[in-house]
Amino acid sequence: MRPGPAIRAICRAIGIVVTLAGLRAEDCRDVLREISQHTDIKMPHVAELILQWAEAGHLASDIRPKLERSMATRATLRPEPG
Repeated sequence: MRPGPAIRAICRAIGIVVTLAGLRAEDCRDVLREISQHTDIKMPHVAELILQWAEAGHLASDIRPKLERSMATRATLRPEPG
């Protein structure tokens, strides 16, 4: 069974965040979840906003700082490769 459009959008958005932040996919999923919780926007819609940002270069001003903060927090929590 093929995943629905919401799941595909979330997976693609996770890929974008992986590329931007260099985090593991699990951490990037947590980033999307955290943004969703802090903005009261459902996760599939957050994913769509990130996809639109990747295509058009604009991300809503209420989401961008939360995305940057969440990525930075997880990057500092990540253990160094060793």
